Amino acid sequence: MFGTGCASEENGIRLFVASSMTDFIQQIAASHMTAHPGSGLEINIAGSGTLLSQLEEGAGADVVILAGSDYMLRLQNFGSFLPPVQVASTSLSVVVSPELVAADISMQDLRVGRLQGAACVISAPCGQLAEEFAAATGLDLNSFTREANVRSVLAKVERGEVDFGLVYRTDFLSSEAQIGEISNSGAEMFVTFYSLAVARDTPDMPQAASLLDLITAPSGQEQLRQLGFEVP
Repeated sequence: MFGTGCASEENGIRLFVASSMTDFIQQIAASHMTAHPGSGLEINIAGSGTLLSQLEEGAGADVVILAGSDYMLRLQNFGSFLPPVQVASTSLSVVVSPELVAADISMQDLRVGRLQGAACVISAPCGQLAEEFAAATGLDLNSFTREANVRSVLAKVERGEVDFGLVYRTDFLSSEAQIGEISNSGAEMFVTFYSLAVARDTPDMPQAASLLDLITAPSGQEQLRQLGFEVP
């Protein structure tokens, strides 16, 4: 979690956001604070499954951005959030550690099982997508290390703690490490959608609506494109 200013019922909002949107939300937070000087924006970044668990346990949020349509449907079942707005999508990517970039790794190499892989836990959207991809390609995930969110998977690959990982393509594009991407893996066919929902009882609806406008405005959509996301 990180905060830009101090959120309170009087002057700020609480934003829960999927970890794969970290880079984008940092950019949007800066624009939001410029548009609302003196206000607060408290940002909680975690896997979508973790965010839902926190909300189920009583955590409060004014705006929520989740990956995965199923996760947003679960949020809607709470009855305390307005109908969601789809804001972006991204696809799966198979990335390899810096040590293996020059090795010309193929999907067949991964299926043999001699290389160590990492994927998200099944309770995260990236984990569900990994399961679907594995079922379609004959990849055995039993030996994979499982991480709480996609950024944790990416970090393990970047540090060479695993040979390869299943992440989002936007995470691959955001990486400053010399990791590689397996081409022709078919991972691009497996897509996650991101949606935003505003709490019905948020104490500062104008500011929450302003944040939504920033994200869905042409400038916000262009920021998403530059980070590799697809937009509606």
